[in-house]
Amino acid sequence: MTSFYDDFSKNVWEDTYKFETDKTVDDTFRRIAKANVECEKTKELKKEWEEKFYNLLSDFRFTCGGRIYANAGTSYEGTTLLNCFVSPLPEEDIDSLEGILTVLKYQSLTLKAEGGWGMNFSWIRPRGSKIHKIGVETPGSIKYMELFDKSSDIITSGSGKEKKNSKGKKKIRKGAQMAILSVWHPDILEFITAKQTPGRLTKFNMSVNCTNEFMDKVLKIKQAKEKGQEITENMEKWDLVFPDTTDEHYKKEWKGNIDEWKQKGYTIITYKTVKVSDLWDLIIKSTYNRNEPGILFLDTDKKTHCWNYGENSWISATNPCFVGDTLIAVADGRNAVTIRQLSEEDKDVPVYSFNLS
Repeated sequence: MTSFYDDFSKNVWEDTYKFETDKTVDDTFRRIAKANVECEKTKELKKEWEEKFYNLLSDFRFTCGGRIYANAGTSYEGTTLLNCFVSPLPEEDIDSLEGILTVLKYQSLTLKAEGGWGMNFSWIRPRGSKIHKIGVETPGSIKYMELFDKSSDIITSGSGKEKKNSKGKKKIRKGAQMAILSVWHPDILEFITAKQTPGRLTKFNMSVNCTNEFMDKVLKIKQAKEKGQEITENMEKWDLVFPDTTDEHYKKEWKGNIDEWKQKGYTIITYKTVKVSDLWDLIIKSTYNRNEPGILFLDTDKKTHCWNYGENSWISATNPCFVGDTLIAVADGRNAVTIRQLSEEDKDVPVYSFNLS
């Protein structure tokens, strides 16, 4: 019979993953094992793989994703078995109000099903740019993020009342969300400091996508300073840009990928030019003082992920990230190794995530 390591682990199971028919955590393991062998073609194969899966889960030899524990083998047909999602965008006119509300619908349905949700909001035009059909200026990408923040707040809040019976779940999974903005976007300064306003965007983790071009400049400036060399104006120049929304190609072809837009030779507007050092310092100081934003390197992801040879291999976003202190079980036999340690070892190792979110 499986025993919990401590009372905290037991409380997490009882509050988050225990189904109404589960008496013990072994019942949970059996429920999951039965549900996940339904794809097998014969009763013999189902029985064989159920036992193998159950034995693997027993005594916490292996752990599944949280949504599998919570939803596999239950009667909750509207829930997901996947922890995290990156939302799709409409086929065209993504930056219109209709496009934004379509993405909001996708997000709402994902959260309703208990999925985590990630989005790179760089496809939304920046604050102060003109909405030509109605003659006013847009509030910008960060303000529109507040729609998604409020949606998460409402959908995952539950009733707010004490549960009166033992049926059903004790709680819905809280909205696990990642908001990303690329370092070239004109709203990036507002994005970096947004959560320094109390109560703002509280349902999001936030990360800046630092492009290779930007990081190359950061490193060159650092190296020049170390060598006592002059920092030139060109080294420090960083343009905050966005497509010209009046460009004839904008409605049908703008997908949020600024590199693709540039390669096609379409019109770009420079909204502001800042210093690389100032922008980098703002990111670092905010991260140090507020623990946000994080940093993503999606250009590197594009080169290294397993579908980098595919036709549509551009990675625009991610789901909420692990932190350096997240514990990982490593396939070489080690247990409870931090992501930071694995990163410092600088070598590829198969891992199992010890994540109970």
